[in-house]
Amino acid sequence: MKFLSGILAVTLLAASIGPAWRFVMPVLDPGKSGDFDETAVKDPSIVFYGGRWHLFYTARGNQKYSLGYVSAPKLGELNAAPRHSLARLSGGASTFAAPQVFYFRPARQWYLIYQTTASNYQPVFSHTATIDQPDSWSAPEPLAAKQEKDKWIDFWVICDDRLAWLFYTRNQREVYAMTTTLNDFPHGFGNPRKVFAGVHEAVHIYRDRTAYAMLFETSGEGGWRHYGLAQSAQLAGPWTLTSSEFASQIDNGWSRDVSHGELIRSGYDEKLEANLKKAQFLIQGMPPAEHKGDYPSLPWRLGLIRNY
Repeated sequence: MKFLSGILAVTLLAASIGPAWRFVMPVLDPGKSGDFDETAVKDPSIVFYGGRWHLFYTARGNQKYSLGYVSAPKLGELNAAPRHSLARLSGGASTFAAPQVFYFRPARQWYLIYQTTASNYQPVFSHTATIDQPDSWSAPEPLAAKQEKDKWIDFWVICDDRLAWLFYTRNQREVYAMTTTLNDFPHGFGNPRKVFAGVHEAVHIYRDRTAYAMLFETSGEGGWRHYGLAQSAQLAGPWTLTSSEFASQIDNGWSRDVSHGELIRSGYDEKLEANLKKAQFLIQGMPPAEHKGDYPSLPWRLGLIRNY
C-alpha cells in the first residue's frame, strides 16, 4: 500500500505541473566594471529568512570565479543592495562555485555546499550560525572523498527523516548519489551510486508534498539550455523522467536559455520543500544575441520566472 501511495503521489505531482512559464522580473545583473562579479552572476541559491532574501551565487569577474552574497527584504531590491565577495571562501589557488544554502536543523547551523576545482572538482562545505554575516562562514572543508578522475560537478544536499543525500553530476551525463546519517552529517558520505542519466548539469532536488522532484539542466540544439524533470516517491529512487521540457525558452527577449536555477522554496531547512504546482524559479539567462563566445565570457544574469 505504501508503494502504491508513492506511485499515486508522483502521478498527481506530474499532473499538477503546468507547461507554461513566464518571465516576472530581473533579480541580479553583473556588477560594475572592476567588481568581483563584473562579467556574470550565475548558479543562484536563495532562501527567505528573518524577513529578508539571502542570495548566494557564482560570480565571474577579474578573469576568475568566486562566490557572492547579497540580501534584501524584497526580490526586486537585490540588484541595488550591497554585494559581498565571500573572500574567505574564494581565496587561494582553487576556484569556488555553484553554491547551495540551507539551514540544518539538527545542528542549528547554516550550511553552504559548493565546489572547488581542486582535483578535477571536489565538494566542500562551510557553516555558520549567522547567515546575514558574510564574514562568519567557516573555512572550506571536504564534504566527500573523491576517488576517481571523472568530473563531478554541481553538488546538492537534501535530507529525509533518516539520511542526508548528496547528489551530483558525473561527467555531465549521469546523476550519482551518496548518503550519510543525519547524526554524522556533514561527514560520512560514501559508496556513490548511479541513480539517473541523460542530464547536462545543475541537478537540484526538492520535496513537493509526498513526492520528490529532480530538476536538471540539459543542453539542446545550438547549445541552448533548458530544464527537464524527473520524479520519485523517495530519494533512493527509482527516478522516472516526467518531462524533458519542464522549463524552456522564455519568449520575452530576456533570455532564451533557462539555465542553472533554484526553485523558491516553501521553507529554508534541509528538507528543501517547494511547490511545483505554483512555482517560482530563479534562473540564470541572457538575451539570445549575447549568447556567443567562450563560456567564461558569457554575461549570465539572474531573473525570476513562474508557472502561474
